Amino acid sequence: MADREARIQAQHSFLVSVEYCEEEVLSHEVMGGDVRIAYKPSLMMDGIPIISLPKPPNTLPISSDRSILSNLLSLMEGGVVLSSREEGIYAEQHSQATVSWMGGTGDEMHMMERDVDPVMLFNRETFRQELDRFARADGSQPHCGFSLWFGQDSSLSAPIFISIKLPWAQQLFKEVHDFRIWLESSPVSPGV
Repeated sequence: MADREARIQAQHSFLVSVEYCEEEVLSHEVMGGDVRIAYKPSLMMDGIPIISLPKPPNTLPISSDRSILSNLLSLMEGGVVLSSREEGIYAEQHSQATVSWMGGTGDEMHMMERDVDPVMLFNRETFRQELDRFARADGSQPHCGFSLWFGQDSSLSAPIFISIKLPWAQQLFKEVHDFRIWLESSPVSPGV
């Protein structure tokens, strides 16, 4: 029973990495089905764990980058809420900043609208299908997470980049990848 609960908990966890102007400023693992990523979130009584984005570091090479980041962060008090559900990972945008996302359900950049129904960023069934094709050497490596860009509608110019990896998906991919390597390196027996 405890093993099953641990597997379920692992399916509802996030590895979050935050970069400001291509410099990592935060890395955090969240165990649980929901998380809010925000800057100086006001006292929120919704019970959702919060990853609080840090101030821009003084190590950023250009002071204008720090100014742009400070202005952008001021728009991110409400943040983005990620929710892990049985069918996939959903997001709701509550900030005033422009948010784009990619991965999990394809390789196209998407804009995230404010205050609308949650949008699916990662489809578990699609992942399982892509993993199955990869296992048969019939497809490319599946996405084990997704990315968010804040501040621009282009990933090349967004001052804030957040990578979200899903540990359970990474583990399944590793197992399949290791098995493929083992198969490819094993001698084939005649008649098999």
